[in-house]
Amino acid sequence: MNVIEGAVQLNRFGLERRRTWPAVALAIAVFLPALFWTQWNKAVPGEAEVAPGTVLTLSATGPPETGSFGRIRLTIPADGSGWRTATGRNRQSTVVLVHGSVWLETHAMAGVDDFGVLFDRQSRDLGNEDPAMFTTGKERYTSPTGLTGYRGTLTGERYGGTLYVLGRGDVAAVVVTRAPLGRLDGEALTIEQILATLEVV
Repeated sequence: MNVIEGAVQLNRFGLERRRTWPAVALAIAVFLPALFWTQWNKAVPGEAEVAPGTVLTLSATGPPETGSFGRIRLTIPADGSGWRTATGRNRQSTVVLVHGSVWLETHAMAGVDDFGVLFDRQSRDLGNEDPAMFTTGKERYTSPTGLTGYRGTLTGERYGGTLYVLGRGDVAAVVVTRAPLGRLDGEALTIEQILATLEVV
């Protein structure tokens, strides 16, 4: 007999003898922790598999005074199995994709006046994170889909990566790739397959 079955039998016994409050208290003591544990499991970040060919659309809203709005779209390659989403970190404007040891985070932004300034701001933010990652180099970059902007190399104590700020008009995609030092090069082709699908729509 498990704990819940025992609680049910004890409750029945208590109710039959007109001892309602002890029965209610016992039910709360048994079922409340079980309910809490269920909700906690739902809240804990995890990963969910993303099928090849899945199209992901991110929404971006600029500052109220700009009235800017846009969408960023990226697609899991048709032959790109093994991609997962970090479920606890995704929002309407952000998606985090995981492939092996590589994390690829894409954030959509609207109302961007200068992609170079946005790149510099993102670089500072990454340098202030824990663990910090520092940007070296700032080169102009054009994606296979024609989005233009900047690319820089990220270096940290244990991780490396790349920062991209790309877009069209006043809509930008900020893409940050991360992997343990020495492993990013092996995943370069996989990352390029995602970048080749990045679009402003």
